[in-house]
Amino acid sequence: METQQTPSTRPGTPGLDVFKIAGRSISGFVHSFKTGDPRRVRQPFTSHLEERLSMFLEYHPHVHFYQRGDASPACATTYGLGTELGTPYRIHYVFEGKPHEYLPDYVATLCDGGLLIAEAGRESEKSKGKALVKAAAARRLALLKGGVYWLGTETHLSERRHQNWLYLHARRQPFPTYQEIAEALLAHWAWREMHSVHEVVQRFGSHWSEAEVEAAVWKLVGDAAAAGRLLLALTEVELSRGTLLAMLEPESPPILPDPLPSSLEDVAFDSASPEPSSEGNMVLDPHGGIPGPTFDASLLATTQEQALFNRHLAAVTAVLAGMGVSKGAHAYGMGTSPLSRLVRRTKELGQIACVPYGTYHRERALHPELQQLIRKLYTQPIRPSVMAIYEDVQLKQLAEELSEREHKQIAAPTYKQVWKVLKAIAHEVPVKEARSGLKPLPHERMSPKSFVLSIASPALI
Repeated sequence: METQQTPSTRPGTPGLDVFKIAGRSISGFVHSFKTGDPRRVRQPFTSHLEERLSMFLEYHPHVHFYQRGDASPACATTYGLGTELGTPYRIHYVFEGKPHEYLPDYVATLCDGGLLIAEAGRESEKSKGKALVKAAAARRLALLKGGVYWLGTETHLSERRHQNWLYLHARRQPFPTYQEIAEALLAHWAWREMHSVHEVVQRFGSHWSEAEVEAAVWKLVGDAAAAGRLLLALTEVELSRGTLLAMLEPESPPILPDPLPSSLEDVAFDSASPEPSSEGNMVLDPHGGIPGPTFDASLLATTQEQALFNRHLAAVTAVLAGMGVSKGAHAYGMGTSPLSRLVRRTKELGQIACVPYGTYHRERALHPELQQLIRKLYTQPIRPSVMAIYEDVQLKQLAEELSEREHKQIAAPTYKQVWKVLKAIAHEVPVKEARSGLKPLPHERMSPKSFVLSIASPALI
């Protein structure tokens, strides 16, 4: 959002400014559990898309803390906003030869310490010249600080998922008997086991009041959703007392929501989608069958996973048989974009792609020899930083050699590619040992010429 400075001859802040954020009136507040301060929990928003983006950050497991990036100091003081990263958070850029300042909607800290910059808006507004320049500046700053830039539009911020998050968010407040009821519920509710709120209330309603048991169940589920441990596709169901719910183990990897794009030009769905037909439906190849072996749904752990697999497979089969993607999505209760991606992945991988969280793998675009050199540089005794490896001249020289050898242009890795490679190998034991800073163990003397030379201190014998 662009800054606007209004000249004033009298000192002080106008009273109306505290009700605005970067020149726009505040529409409401989201209660945040990620501020770390129970006295500073309000996150203001000025539009419905900003509210959706705020809830996306609230329920993303990798977001540790987030705040407004465009609030004035007077607004932050008046409403008691958490501003650990400072406010306003200014990003400088140049447009048409003139310097400007850009204030993002939200700035955040990721769990690994990286910087997250998030902006909300409509695609028609964010695909214009000045908006693209501001996004490029924010994306570049986030990458330099080990983070990422997210762009939330009406296409990528699901309305149904947002309504489900609001439903859970309103029920996450603690109450006096919650801890006691939660311990009793978890003692009888196994991980990955499907139960509805109605079933749990009937079972434990005699020990406590039904209202307390229901409130405890929804708070458990809401906290699990915020940690990425709710085994439920919130973009495809509508939460109610009869919805079957299941939670993952605390030590299990979190389930992440569909990622937001960093740029509207990089959205794979837009570039890979076929041309729409006259009726507005994207009709894929009706003669293309599903390759590979079939998958037995009975191997899945829960009945909900089996039901999701069968629905995905039925929707993909209908689309491949000639039904439009829009009609298929409406018939099977799915989104148009998820179904289109599912059809493409099923044609590539087979029925295993219809399994919920069954398989997802993407080969790196970076050349293997460049990846090997990055690993070698990272494990040097001097323990170089990500920026030092990115600026190392050996990467550029190797890219030129590979271009001559393979007779095609191979570019040197970008900062983001180097960071991703290092993040992927950081957990490996040899890499950890090389980066630990400890001296290596001394090698034994094994001289083939003399036995005396193989002794470390012969005078002490």
